[in-house]
Amino acid sequence: MSRPNYRRAAGRAAVVTLAVAGGLMFATVLGWAVLTAFKPAGEALTVPMRWWPSRFEWGNVVEPFRQAAFADYYRNSIVVGVSVTVLNVLTCTAAGYSFAKFHYRGRDAAFGVVLATLMVPLEVIYVPLYKLVFDLGWVNSFAGLIVPAATSAFGIFLMRQAIGSVPDELLEAARLDGAGEVRTLVSVVVPAVRGPIAVLALFTFMSNWDSHLWPLLVASDEEHRTLPVGLAAMQSNMLGSAGTPVILMAALLAVLPTVLLFLLLQRRFVEGVSMTAGLR
Repeated sequence: MSRPNYRRAAGRAAVVTLAVAGGLMFATVLGWAVLTAFKPAGEALTVPMRWWPSRFEWGNVVEPFRQAAFADYYRNSIVVGVSVTVLNVLTCTAAGYSFAKFHYRGRDAAFGVVLATLMVPLEVIYVPLYKLVFDLGWVNSFAGLIVPAATSAFGIFLMRQAIGSVPDELLEAARLDGAGEVRTLVSVVVPAVRGPIAVLALFTFMSNWDSHLWPLLVASDEEHRTLPVGLAAMQSNMLGSAGTPVILMAALLAVLPTVLLFLLLQRRFVEGVSMTAGLR
């Protein structure tokens, strides 16, 4: 084997080894969390560590709903997550279509401003954003949780790159048939970029579902509390071995929507990643 081929094979072996090691580590932690979620109270933090529970407490599944307003947290997260995802898909696709297929004065400058916002940490704008939400009367409301996250610079960039690969001839053909811009976008562009739209939807939903700091700031009352904030409150109230299985069960239940969404969009997600990875 020549030296370049040997180096290439060694590099691939190292990557595979690291990937397998990371996967095993993640699977070990996840397996412990799942088993511990079904342990009786008092067995979670035993020394030495006990992997297998003495008996499976299936009643732990309903304990988060009994000991806190977990159903309300779940409902709030679903409402906010779905709303933010739908709004991002709509606004980012429309903006990406405009930046990719229309030529007007200031287009490149406006897109440069959008890209520049990617370098600004969200924490930097939380203070002025909170003041704006407060002045609008959106504190402790779904509007304060949803509207500030209704679009994203990453989503606009992603959709602009994806829509830029759609042939202009398809758009011209639709326009010659009498289709307006909205119909062209919905009937021609959207079907051609379903993969990137799935990527945007999945990333947006996961990011919003896991968001903790902004919901903590803008929705301090329990009526609008989302799952990350609710889980933190539950953890502070259930310290020790007795509360660990309940907290882990709540965390596992909180992860289910993102796992189900990924499985549902898995094929489109792979297509979208492959498509966007090939863009120049």
